[in-house]
Amino acid sequence: MKQINSINVIDASRPFEERLLDELLAVQAAMNGDRRATSSHRRSRRIILAAAVAAAAAGVVVFQTLPGSVGTPTSASAAPFLRQAARAVLTAPTFSEQSAVVPQANQYVYSETEDPNGTLTQIWLSADGSLPGLQRWTSGIKGEVPASGAIPYPACAVAQVESTGCFPQAGYFPDMPTNPNALLSYLNQIGVTDTESPPANAPGWMDNDLAKGIMYLMETSYLLPAQQSALFELMAQTPGFTIVPNMADAIGRVGVGVEWNFQGDSGALIFNPTTYALLGDRSWPGPPVLSAPYDGDALLGIGVVNSIPPSQTPPGS
Repeated sequence: MKQINSINVIDASRPFEERLLDELLAVQAAMNGDRRATSSHRRSRRIILAAAVAAAAAGVVVFQTLPGSVGTPTSASAAPFLRQAARAVLTAPTFSEQSAVVPQANQYVYSETEDPNGTLTQIWLSADGSLPGLQRWTSGIKGEVPASGAIPYPACAVAQVESTGCFPQAGYFPDMPTNPNALLSYLNQIGVTDTESPPANAPGWMDNDLAKGIMYLMETSYLLPAQQSALFELMAQTPGFTIVPNMADAIGRVGVGVEWNFQGDSGALIFNPTTYALLGDRSWPGPPVLSAPYDGDALLGIGVVNSIPPSQTPPGS
């Protein structure tokens, strides 16, 4: 790791988690003289990770991973797997430390995802939604000139949702309930889900809406351990989710699929079977066929950063 103007530059050829871990260790070392530090829709082709380095150098505080489990589930119902994940989140030592980390209002939650073509998407969301955010992408299709683009996100704090009707552009939800029985009402209230008014004759609406909301939160938000546990438990309490072992994500990592069906179509969230970390998502028009063309993204990681790097901000935003 090199030092340039007192900012840690992370090797872009290494996986996102390793780069953020190095940054965390550097932060800890800098504060350790002293005292010990604790830490916190979107894509990993090596040729396009240079943009991610700028975000990491902006001041990564923590990278979210999930703890280990025992064995791989084989039952048709996803409930045992989801409940095991919910328990493990609350007992992992790393998550005890993470619970003490509170993103500040002037910070951003940064996430990366990658699609099957290698397109990297980066999102910066204001921790409390009070500052504008940004989504930026860089094409990674082989043989083509890399294309890029950006979409600015207007500020929208959770407190503004009911009064203005905006969608919360926050990366951290400190008021999110940790009781799964109260959690769904909260998600409906802030507009992440809409399970209270399902359309007529729409079997699977609850599963589809809940899964998409949880996917959004896990791919873009800084979640406390108890909040993650409640999300797992809420899915476990909802009938209709099934297990598909050995499902690969968009970049080939093999995990456990938690699958659902909605009006003849199918979707899945893919989790690491030994860490419970979300690997990504996948959907199908019709019944799931693992050999079909891939429609979905792989989650590379989530961290807390101090700013949107100036080099990433489009002119005039």
